Amino acid sequence: MKCLIVDDDPLICDLLEHFCSKIDDINGVTTAMSGFETVSQINGSTFDLIILDFNLPDLTGKEILNIVEPSTAVIMVTSHKDFASDSYAYDNIVDYLVKPVDFARFFRGFQKAQSFLNQNPDKKSRLFIKEGNRLVKIKLEDVKYFKSEANYISVVMENQKILTLMTLKELEPKLPSFFQKVHRSFIINLNKIDTIDNKSLEIGRDHIPISQRYEKDLFNKIDLLN
Repeated sequence: MKCLIVDDDPLICDLLEHFCSKIDDINGVTTAMSGFETVSQINGSTFDLIILDFNLPDLTGKEILNIVEPSTAVIMVTSHKDFASDSYAYDNIVDYLVKPVDFARFFRGFQKAQSFLNQNPDKKSRLFIKEGNRLVKIKLEDVKYFKSEANYISVVMENQKILTLMTLKELEPKLPSFFQKVHRSFIINLNKIDTIDNKSLEIGRDHIPISQRYEKDLFNKIDLLN
């Protein structure tokens, strides 16, 4: 789980980052100390969980919530006990923490975030892919398949192909469940399959091998779609 901590108090950021380090399922933590820095981080990366201070000096928590993907779990943090009513309209807010925060209370919030993410695995609609020195936003529903090219991945869409420095192992946990690995070099979009043959499948004019290792998982997923 990738986490973004947003608070203008460096001591709170350090405390929350320390709490995150105690949880094995959180494997990446980024901090931001202003609203504009937060916007830059959200535009440049994908986060599973955002721990957000409601009151920032430059942007309000509500303004930031308006640009957060609905699939991202949010835990709000504040010094005021009566702030929850200001953000009731956002379905992805999973908990409210009042400062000072202790680890036990933080961990309960994390568990709620984890439950939200487990119940909504397919809501993630986009990823930012690094192509050279720029970040390119891709709609996951448009991706036909990902193909491993040594240390790179080809992101293959109908009329576009992007090459990014990444491995399938790094990519796979970020994808919703309508993607399935079918070969050591391919992760395919199940919704794009046209035909399945003995040891291969077709997506448009592209023939993709199916290895024995992943065959059972593929057909289990196909059954779920029928």
